[in-house]
Amino acid sequence: MKLRMQTALLTTALLLTPAIQPAQAASFTDVPKSHWAHDPIDAISDLGIINGYPDGTYKLNHAVTRAQAAKIVALATKTKPTHDFTPDFNDVTPAHGAYDHIRALTERGIFNNGESFNPNASLTRGQMAKIITLAYNITVDDNDLVTFSDIRKINGYHSYITTIAELGITTTEQGGEFKPNDPVSRAHMAAFIQRAIEFDAKRKSGEIYYDQAQQKYVEKVYSIPEPPPSQMDDAQAAQTINLVNNERQQQNLAALKQDKALSAIAQAKAEDMAQKNYFAHNSPTYGSVGNMLDHFKYDWTAYGENIAKGYTTAKTVVQGWMDSPGHRANILQSRFTNIGIGYATDQNGTTYWVHIFATK
Repeated sequence: MKLRMQTALLTTALLLTPAIQPAQAASFTDVPKSHWAHDPIDAISDLGIINGYPDGTYKLNHAVTRAQAAKIVALATKTKPTHDFTPDFNDVTPAHGAYDHIRALTERGIFNNGESFNPNASLTRGQMAKIITLAYNITVDDNDLVTFSDIRKINGYHSYITTIAELGITTTEQGGEFKPNDPVSRAHMAAFIQRAIEFDAKRKSGEIYYDQAQQKYVEKVYSIPEPPPSQMDDAQAAQTINLVNNERQQQNLAALKQDKALSAIAQAKAEDMAQKNYFAHNSPTYGSVGNMLDHFKYDWTAYGENIAKGYTTAKTVVQGWMDSPGHRANILQSRFTNIGIGYATDQNGTTYWVHIFATK
């Protein structure tokens, strides 16, 4: 008797803009579209979370002050103070433009209440990690899945820094220097906030949840019954691209271009999962999807990845992805232009599928 093979799906994306895009903000004269922070700046400025300067500039490299950070985070999290709370700060009065935002975050314990707030001091990267973690109620653990050469456990921001690193809110290279005492630039603040917003949206939708047993955030795995295994060949695997483009055509979306370089990366990921017996977007060999694209020197401005395990036909794996909101969003993302396919089987015959989407 043949056993039914359990199937599973996982999806990830880094679009750097909301899936449903509002009208774009007026372009800042000093933020070209080629700049790495253009999309997150555009996204959060559209949401009214951060503004430019009267001369039409954004000032990418200017340090964010503590008062500015309070305003940005309070607006992003829609945090407001109660009427009864008054902080003890003697250097921030109700006349200050960020007073209510500072008051709101202090009431929540995100900033420590005391005699001085130091509103004009630069926000450090360590402080940034703490306020984002607390503002978004992110569960902190001590797994240390990501480490930095200049962060030790005696550092008061250690757990906050490693937590946002594990979630990809900061993309500082594993093992590198995090520089916790350096000021946060306006470019980096936009990216940190946009990634935190994306994480929060996925958590609220149930795509990401905190697994108490593993003590880390994981993506939801969708399991559905699947027929017994059948013979698979490269042509049938490549058929998934046609099926994806058929789905896009039905929504009046442009077809994705089959990208040989992207397929080589997707194939490397599929083989890595099959050989090393894991099923996740983060590879023990290559790191995150973004890190893997960079490792293979692939140029991208946005990416998404759908992976599946145990499916035996092109039709059923694409249908499985389409039945899952997160995977469907990647398939029907209007911004994506290119697609790569990877397919591999492990020694037990379990199948691994990888679709990597990219904007070129």
